[in-house]
Amino acid sequence: MLPEFLSRQRFQCLLAALCIMAVTAYGIVVVYVRTPHFRDFDLHREIGGWFLAGQNLYSCGICYPYMPTAAMYFSLLALVNRSIGLAMRYTAAIICLWLTCVLLHRMLRDRFKELAHANLILSIITVVLAGQFVLYDLDDGGPHTILMGILVGAMYSVWKGREKLGALWFGLAIALKVTPGLFLLFFIWKRQWQLALYTAVATACWIILPMVWMGPASWWAHQQTWTQVAAGSAIGYKTPFAHINEDNIRNSGIQPALMRYLVTLHPDHPLRQNDPGYVAVLDIAPTHARILAISGAIGLLMGFFWCTRQPYRGPGDPEWPRECGAVLILMLLLSPLTWIQHLPWLVPTLYWIVAKACSHDGLNHLSKVAMGLYVLIAVVLNYEVLGRHNFVVFLSFKPFTIGMLLIFTVVLLQSQKTRAFSQSPASSTAYAQ
Repeated sequence: MLPEFLSRQRFQCLLAALCIMAVTAYGIVVVYVRTPHFRDFDLHREIGGWFLAGQNLYSCGICYPYMPTAAMYFSLLALVNRSIGLAMRYTAAIICLWLTCVLLHRMLRDRFKELAHANLILSIITVVLAGQFVLYDLDDGGPHTILMGILVGAMYSVWKGREKLGALWFGLAIALKVTPGLFLLFFIWKRQWQLALYTAVATACWIILPMVWMGPASWWAHQQTWTQVAAGSAIGYKTPFAHINEDNIRNSGIQPALMRYLVTLHPDHPLRQNDPGYVAVLDIAPTHARILAISGAIGLLMGFFWCTRQPYRGPGDPEWPRECGAVLILMLLLSPLTWIQHLPWLVPTLYWIVAKACSHDGLNHLSKVAMGLYVLIAVVLNYEVLGRHNFVVFLSFKPFTIGMLLIFTVVLLQSQKTRAFSQSPASSTAYAQ
């Protein structure tokens, strides 16, 4: 339980003022103080400029992760100078982070009634737990924080019974970054056939939308190229650019993490040469190790499906935010490329766990131990504490993959102590207020 003084209005106003000062100060540092150097933000501006100029987006390998819809989205940044564009995206990211916490609190306050007025303190604790991930993302203006806000807005719309609006936002997220497509599989698993259909249609519309600017022939050629590269990457025929990224020491996906522990790299391998902390663990043949890694990913997916096997119970379902948060972590684990700046997507699950820990129910002993390990990995042992060299050595052992697995397990194994749920309109309205 939270101390009573944390709920006092004067204390919360002070906290809110400090938060506003902190995000403003960091924004000034990111936009105006820090020495500019080429980052993902600048790459996105370049891609947006190519889109506006009608150039071939895939003439070099750097744009392969993005469909034309993403290039259209990035084109907004190319319309203004760097500082203004970065300030605009940073502001949008902070708003999306705030909205994420507000919407999560609305979905949880009926389940944890004693926390009805504790959104601010829950949000602060959550952001601290995901702090270094959020800061890494905000250094580029917060693109993944914005995408998280879009996904949480979609989750909330569905939870309120507005399936078409939710599908519109889910479709946008899928068109911008393909990994949210896992939600389509989740909807089918939860017997939400109508939502799955609406989302598929919305996704198709968002994917087709760039045709208005590009023209049918150019759009079709680009979409074909992207599809061929994506399909090739899925079955193992990766482009050189994809190899460089997916074999990077900072990649925290489940398959790269398992391969790190299963395979001993040759001394001349680029990943080993760039890894000052490399220590061989097992020496399994790469082909066999790859089979084991794929099996591990499939096992993770099957475990998730088993823990979420109950059908969706309609608007106001108290399990909806918990399960959707787990989908976000599953997306990160199964993605072929998961950088540190992608990990703000942990925020919805962390918010749920923090709310459960601060409620009358609390967390069980094993969950507390798991969260303690997560805090050590993701909060205490950060870049500032370890220093550059030691942090790179730390990353060699895929700590953030371990952290994701810890909170993924904690949130899925929580006992479902909820009152009987009725699908009557009155009950649904009560839950969704």
